[in-house]
Amino acid sequence: MNIEELRKETRFISQKMSRDLVTVQNRLFTQLESLMWIQNNIRLKYSLPPLRGWTASPDVLLKLYEHVRYTKSENIVELGSGASTLILAAAVRDNGTGKVFSFDHDENYLEETRIELEKNDLTDFVELRLAKKSPVNDKALLYKGGSHEWYNIIEFQTLEKIDLLWVDGPPQAICAYSRFPAVPALYEKMSSKAQVWMDDTIRKEEMEICEEWAKQFSLSLRYLKLEKGLGILSK
Repeated sequence: MNIEELRKETRFISQKMSRDLVTVQNRLFTQLESLMWIQNNIRLKYSLPPLRGWTASPDVLLKLYEHVRYTKSENIVELGSGASTLILAAAVRDNGTGKVFSFDHDENYLEETRIELEKNDLTDFVELRLAKKSPVNDKALLYKGGSHEWYNIIEFQTLEKIDLLWVDGPPQAICAYSRFPAVPALYEKMSSKAQVWMDDTIRKEEMEICEEWAKQFSLSLRYLKLEKGLGILSK
């Protein structure tokens, strides 16, 4: 490589690093902006659990809160408990109507969420349900064949007229396409105005699931460019 080529390569790398830095700064600003709004406007007695890593990001939590407040969602089903449970519960409380049904396969996660709800006086607005992993035998709940596990479907039998289905579990570690059964299993229990929100659509697997749901159930689908991605499906 001669000197001129080296200069071009150095310039290219420098420009790319500058663009990447701006992108990171913008993403960080968006998360801080969303977190500040949450802290200043959503009434909680104690701080939220840490919002990094596997948990929902501040930008999607803010969208969840605003959606429930605006639509006055009555029956909210959450797959995967955590910080989002508190935000959904706060939205229901502030609306003065509605209920959150939060499902998790992990007893420890549910217990941590229960403690946070108690600390913030939000237990009356949430029903926590343990739904342990169970093999899926119904072919309608399978995607791309193979063995599959999901929540024990018996735990969902009493649900009806779901206005919002928030899908943030089960985790990928359980099996491939672990979140796919959500809509096939619960579609008939959704209200006429129901929406399905899928977290983590920056991942190929979650996008594939959203697109298959849209195709099978004739749902409209749009994506929001949040930190971890968000797919919104509507009847």
